[in-house]
Amino acid sequence: MPRILAAAGAFPEHRYAQGRIREAARALFSGRIADLERLLNVFDHARVAERQFLQPLDWYSGCPDFAERTRIFQEQGSRLLETASRRCLERACVAPAEIDLLIAVTSTGLATPTLDARLINALGCRPRTARLPIWGLGCAAGAAGLARAYDYCLAHPRARVLLTALEACSLTFMEGDLSKKNLVATAIFGDGAAAVLVAGDGAGGRGPQIVANRSHLFPDSYRVMGWDFAAGGDMELVLSPKLPAIVKQEVGALVDDFLSTQGLSRRDLGFYLTHPGGARVIDAFRQGLGLQGDELRLTEEVLRQRGNVSSVSVLVVLEQWLASGGGPPGFGLLSAFGPGFSAELVLLEVKP
Repeated sequence: MPRILAAAGAFPEHRYAQGRIREAARALFSGRIADLERLLNVFDHARVAERQFLQPLDWYSGCPDFAERTRIFQEQGSRLLETASRRCLERACVAPAEIDLLIAVTSTGLATPTLDARLINALGCRPRTARLPIWGLGCAAGAAGLARAYDYCLAHPRARVLLTALEACSLTFMEGDLSKKNLVATAIFGDGAAAVLVAGDGAGGRGPQIVANRSHLFPDSYRVMGWDFAAGGDMELVLSPKLPAIVKQEVGALVDDFLSTQGLSRRDLGFYLTHPGGARVIDAFRQGLGLQGDELRLTEEVLRQRGNVSSVSVLVVLEQWLASGGGPPGFGLLSAFGPGFSAELVLLEVKP
């Protein structure tokens, strides 16, 4: 089976405590949003201690246009991707010239050529390195990208695949959006990048195996999560308050059915690596699966330290899990939810 050799994250230098961001939001929206003081409580209940952004905090109140935001996404985002990728490859002791496929996922910025082209040149990969850019899977894209790396390595057992994720959630901030969902987004999202190296059976290396994956699209759920595109390139968040309820109601049966195809049940899972979508989503996931212990400790910690960094977050949870030793032999579940509304499940196994 394909295996995960290494993972690494990279984050911008502009780090802010949640309280500082809360005060900036108060100053920006004061007199413009009714009952603002009550609504600002979302910052206090988000379980986020600090976040990192591509730009200084006061830059976001200057109404930067689409062209400026896109330039920053491409230039600064490329540097973050390179940093995360080099860290990942160094941890695996793999040279850039040994990469056969580079997958690049994002949902928060645009570039053509896509940023994987820049990254191949910056890292010094071979010109014939295959490329797979994926846009629009949102928070689910990290898990989906891992599944696509697994698929490729099944078809090409000697291949090494570098999965990269970049999210610049702060660049989608809309000062003119006075909705509650915009305040929620302002309270939980951050910026960052991550990279994961996956290798086929014939490529060598050690690490947890990827055993199977499952994609699931919930019918007629398009308005649960996503983007609306406004004039001037603005990306307006679509975020339904029903999202946690859907997760709580659906996740148990979804996971059970997925595991049953592998002859397993929830009792066989020794660890969970799930996307930290937000405090309410984490609680819904925990309740939906009947988890009673500290199974989501790493997910909670990444949310506290980084906020929700969309597709990047679950890969950083994976990085932290690998850094902790990966746990005892057995099976575990990596998962994330995203626009569609959709779920991505990846079954992992740690061999003795």
